[in-house]
Amino acid sequence: MALTSEQEWILVGCGLIAHADEILDIGEWDEVLRYVGSALSEQDQMIWMEILSRQEQLERRFNDLPPLTDEAKQEDVLRRCWQMALADGTGSDVEATVHDRIARRLNVDLDRVAQLRELWTQQAHLRAELTVGLAAMFVNLDGHLDFHEAIHFDNLLERLPIPVGRRVELSELLHKPPTLDSLVERLLTLDLAERVKALHSLVPILRASRRGGRERELYFELSRRVLGSQAEVEQLLGGS
Repeated sequence: MALTSEQEWILVGCGLIAHADEILDIGEWDEVLRYVGSALSEQDQMIWMEILSRQEQLERRFNDLPPLTDEAKQEDVLRRCWQMALADGTGSDVEATVHDRIARRLNVDLDRVAQLRELWTQQAHLRAELTVGLAAMFVNLDGHLDFHEAIHFDNLLERLPIPVGRRVELSELLHKPPTLDSLVERLLTLDLAERVKALHSLVPILRASRRGGRERELYFELSRRVLGSQAEVEQLLGGS
């Protein structure tokens, strides 16, 4: 399946952001892999993984990208690229400079882009903190915390866009999780895309659970309350 112009912009832009600080963080690479896997056939995935791993190839692709004039698509490209910058917790000045470079190619006003970055950063950090709260609630569902559940919780905490100092504070939620109602109320203040990302982040914990269907039932309840559509919930859960 051929990529749309918007998808190609997203892949190339995310690749440039991932290479910006010359250190390809595991969270950043996971973000690229997730998008590549959802947009490309297996054969095309191999081709793009080669391109994404080499900055000089990305630069050539970037220079050859076709114009993208739809404002909504331009904003979506920039949003996804900034999510890449946030994959390791906070967007750096170097990543913001690369992000501005992508915005200039798209002919988007840089003052507007700076405002959007601030909004997206706030939303991503809030979504990540709520995801941690949800994970703590799920692993404590029966009042007993298993070792393997604690490991999955720690792994999730490491992969979310949370500043390092804040991660230590949030780790305490593992022993004192928030309530479902309080989490739902705060999740509903987020954009739909951020709510979906929060729920998607919980799927590995559900798949690793040894409690049978209890988490799945709670996950469906949570998903219906924050997404609404049963079809969306089932698609999100997939094979878990």
